[in-house]
Amino acid sequence: MAGPRVLLLVVALYWGSRAGSAASSGVTICVCDLSPGSCDINCCCDPDCSSSDPTNVFSFCLPGSTKAQRWACLSSWLIFRNNTPYTTTLLGTAPAELFCVSSADASLNYFVTPRTVDASNFASISGQYQGASFIPASSTTPAFSSFYKAGDLVLTISTSGALGVLRQPAPIGDQSLCSDNNPAKFLSNPSTSCVRLLSNLTASCVTERSLSPSFYYQDVAVLRVPADATNQNAIKVPITSSVTSAPYLQGGICNNIVTQVIYTVLYNGTQGITGVSVDFTLSNVSTASVLISQTFSVLYKPVGSASQSSVQSRSGNPGYLVGLPVLSDIGHLSLLTSLVGDSCSQSDVQFGVNSVSGCVIRGNAQETCGDLQARTYRLLLGGTAPGSLAMFGNITAGQVGDRTPIIYQNCSFQGDCASTCLIPTSIHMQILWARAGLLSNPQSEVVGARFVFRCQYVQCQATTPLQTRVSFTDLTRRGPAPRSSPSVTARAPLDFFFPFYSGAAVTTPRGLLLCLTVFILSL
Repeated sequence: MAGPRVLLLVVALYWGSRAGSAASSGVTICVCDLSPGSCDINCCCDPDCSSSDPTNVFSFCLPGSTKAQRWACLSSWLIFRNNTPYTTTLLGTAPAELFCVSSADASLNYFVTPRTVDASNFASISGQYQGASFIPASSTTPAFSSFYKAGDLVLTISTSGALGVLRQPAPIGDQSLCSDNNPAKFLSNPSTSCVRLLSNLTASCVTERSLSPSFYYQDVAVLRVPADATNQNAIKVPITSSVTSAPYLQGGICNNIVTQVIYTVLYNGTQGITGVSVDFTLSNVSTASVLISQTFSVLYKPVGSASQSSVQSRSGNPGYLVGLPVLSDIGHLSLLTSLVGDSCSQSDVQFGVNSVSGCVIRGNAQETCGDLQARTYRLLLGGTAPGSLAMFGNITAGQVGDRTPIIYQNCSFQGDCASTCLIPTSIHMQILWARAGLLSNPQSEVVGARFVFRCQYVQCQATTPLQTRVSFTDLTRRGPAPRSSPSVTARAPLDFFFPFYSGAAVTTPRGLLLCLTVFILSL
């Protein structure tokens, strides 16, 4: 029996040494005891609470108000007598009953003294837990990749050599005011719309740079690849545009202000950007307006070679898909839309979507009746009049393929600005289409188009509303319904009994029955 006593003494000495060493690093403090001399609710370690076991009185114990327990256990058959001063308990049932001793480790109490920090370990300890810092990082030369990747900023360089990024203004605040600091990201094609707030358009018409086309492309070029930022002999791709007009003020109208900006970036894989162009929509806005709406987009198009100047996306392959642009011999068929104030813009005609839209124009004092008539024709048609429409969605502008001519019904030139002028005030684009091909995979095909203008006598300098209507008519001719399957007429096979029955029916013939009867009687 001496063995178990020795073992128990060893256990007691072990826990005593653990308790003594840990007591120097921790003290018993009840962190939720905030009211000296009175019991704090749900503070299970408060010595002022008279109950011997507060955990049975309170609904719950506040965090840190109960001691953690750690037990050291061994089989109870090894223990002959318990003489340890620490808390013990028996767990389990015989013969697998365990004798357990509770730890008196002070580190399990309510408060533990933090580790000591001095000059020797400060850097190593703080490095394990430090987070973000307000101290700016050391200024080093940034590393630029050898080619653009999706999401990268498109780098630009000014004529003075300053490095920057291509900008795509975006709305900020509850009023959606334009912020020119928003960068364009490579292969990201979101369209942004925002508003310019001008207190006095009369004074800002010419001086406000954001209203002029030159603000968006002059004196700046795009770097072919990001690595050219550190190359003195870098290839710089200029931003080109066919628009050279500038805003000017005339008769209470601010003319040629930018309402839409579309960048087109051509790239050739990892070889970089090969060309950048920008198109604008210019509008005439009354100086009484204080809000100018603008739309910005950046289109990224791959090119097969450096000599290829443009790429146009398909509207289906081969048949048109609903919602994609209708293609003409000069590009996308356009639809007249309205912007803020007395201004007009263009948007794509979407296949299969009937729509009505319009805007308001006002003639200038310098315009003749013929000038006003020509301008309204250009607005209603979106520029140059298209001559034909692509019958299928995979035929782009300039590409040889099936096309259907557009039938025009124009107005004749009549009148003058001294009295009244006959101008087109609306256009109705009637597009006929049909489904072609297999019933299992029909393809939408444009089979005809007619543009009908409605004309009206107006005063040249009066406010005139313009309207565009687009209608799609389905001319699909369905084939005849499939006939039902032919019925199967069952016939008896030709065999030994053929001379004795008629094989025209499935039922058992009388001749066969007579033959069987004679055969049986003969037996």
